[in-house]
This record gives sequence, C-alpha cells and structure tokens, in this order.
Amino acid sequence: MSFKQLDKYLVSCTSERKIPGVVCWIGSSKNTLFFKALGHAQLLPGKAKINKNTIFDLASLTKPLATALSIMLLYEKKQFKLSDKVKIFFPMASSYPTGQKTVKQLLTHTAGLPAWFPLYILPEQDRLKYLFESSGKSKSVVYSCLGYIILGMIIEKISNQSLDIFCREELFKPLGLNNTMFGPVKKKNVAATEFGNKHEELTAAQYGKIKKMKWRNYVLKGEVHDGNSYYAFNGVSGNAGLFSTAQETAKIIRSYIAGNIVTKKTVRMMIQDHTNGKEKRGFGWIIDPFPEYVSNRSFYHTGFTGTMCLVDPAKDLIIVFLTNAVHPVVRQGLMPGIRQKVVEMTAVATA
Repeated sequence: MSFKQLDKYLVSCTSERKIPGVVCWIGSSKNTLFFKALGHAQLLPGKAKINKNTIFDLASLTKPLATALSIMLLYEKKQFKLSDKVKIFFPMASSYPTGQKTVKQLLTHTAGLPAWFPLYILPEQDRLKYLFESSGKSKSVVYSCLGYIILGMIIEKISNQSLDIFCREELFKPLGLNNTMFGPVKKKNVAATEFGNKHEELTAAQYGKIKKMKWRNYVLKGEVHDGNSYYAFNGVSGNAGLFSTAQETAKIIRSYIAGNIVTKKTVRMMIQDHTNGKEKRGFGWIIDPFPEYVSNRSFYHTGFTGTMCLVDPAKDLIIVFLTNAVHPVVRQGLMPGIRQKVVEMTAVATA
C-alpha cells in the first residue's frame, strides 16, 4: 500500500498554488493509513503554516455531520416521524407549500425548495415566510441549502435548544471533541477562507437589493464563510457553520459507522439511496459518488470552502480531505477535479 502518488499530487497542489493548504487523513475504522498537512492556513495579510490540528470551516459538511445526525438522534428518541410535515413543527407554514413537505423530503433534497437564496437581504420577519412559500411541486433532487436550514430550525424546535448547543451536548462532547464546534472560533490555529465576502456579494446581487448590507471586508478566519449562516443566523444554521479538524472529523465518522452515535440500523437507513435517480441521495449524504473508483455503497459530501469526506464501507475506507480553497479568493470549478483525483489515487493505493 503506497500513497506516494497521492503525496506527490498534494505537494503539487500546494506548491503550484492551486490551493493554499490541505490536511488529508485517510484510514479505516481502526487504522490511520495516510495523514499529511501541507501548505498554508493563511496567505494574506500574513502567512501561517498549516498543521495536522488546523481547524477548518467545514461548510456544507455541516449537513451530514451535524444536521442530519442531530435530526436522526431525535428520530431515534421518537420525537417525530420521517413522514411528519413541516407544518407540524411550524403551524404558520400550514397554508404554504413548504408546510406540506416531509422531514424525509428535506433530508433527501426532494422538497422542491430552491438551491439557494440570500435570506439575509429580506427583513428578518419575512425570512420564514420566504422559506415556507418557496417550495415547488417537483419531487426530483435539487440540492438545497434552504431545506437544511429548515431542518436546523426543526431540531431547535423539538429540542428547545439552539443547534450549536444541541450538537455540542449530544454529539461532540460525548465523543470528547475539543476542536469541533460552530463558530465563531476564537482559537488561533484556524484556516482562513475568503478575503472579504466578494463572492457572496456578487451572487446575492442577482436576487435583490444589497446596498444596505454591511459586507465583511477582512480575512474570514474563525467566522463561517457561508452568507446565510453568518448574516441571517449568527453563524449557526443547518446548512453551514461547523468547524473541525481532520482527525476529529474522522473520529465522528468512525463513531458514526460503528453505530456509536445513532444505531447501526439508523446508519444503514441514512446511507442508502432514497431517491432512485441519477443523483442518489441518502439522509445528508450523496450515495455512490464515484462508481469508477469506489464501491456503490460509498457515501460522500463536500463543502464550498474546499472540504470533502468519503466513506466506502465495502473497503472499510474513510477519506477526510480539508482545504481552504476559497482563500484568499473564490475560484469556481477548482475543487471537483482535485477531489476526484484524491479519490482515484486513494482507490489505487488501497486496491
């Protein structure tokens, strides 16, 4: 088993400035096979080296590692049924389309909600209304941050706790995790993301008036990069906001697949394909993402900041790949090819 090619590739990614820095952890349910930190946690305004304990903004890895896990913990406690509709938790949604959608539809991105909308450009009192009225009739998979924002709100409604506190008390503290949390993260060893919020600003401008927004104009470090999470939910939402290290992310995954967070029966339910289409979705996970490299039992997710987690139960293989690819500026289309190469080289190394 040799990871020389992968190592060489990651060195080239950082030395050629494709990405500022990376921490890559590859292992099984019991062993670490490869663990490397390369490059920089920050380039501007000053440089800071990355290390194996650097904390990253996980971005949308929040969805499977915090939101979906939390909702299924509550499901196991019989706090709700997967067929329960949004209107059960939010009676004001009863007369709106989203009110008729189920928790399962939200989990599998089949609730007909748009992929994204800058909720923060709306007055605070209008944001819920937008979420509740924006669902369409489509039952096909549309990856939706909005759906997971609603799931985060459902967790808070059922538990009577904020999402960050629920996750801390029910998920992270029992696992002994000290560097996994919702922001703001006050610790020094944190990877920087974008210099300012230019990407968010340009994207939001397509949806409405943004002149009154007070955009961040400094290096984002320890603050969630995602605009909805930061501007609309103070950094704590079901779609983004979680920070962690590679080792602690791997620890969550190991505990998860061992049935130590939710039962193995629930894990099996979460990592099976519920959508039976071109894009296969479990609860929080993309299923069978790289059929040419790993088994069809694999599950996977990514984050906008440059993060990735893949698990192949058939090979007992876990890949945690964390990078601050959006530092100092967002470059669209950069990460899919890098992620695929990492999975491909790992598959070859572990064949």
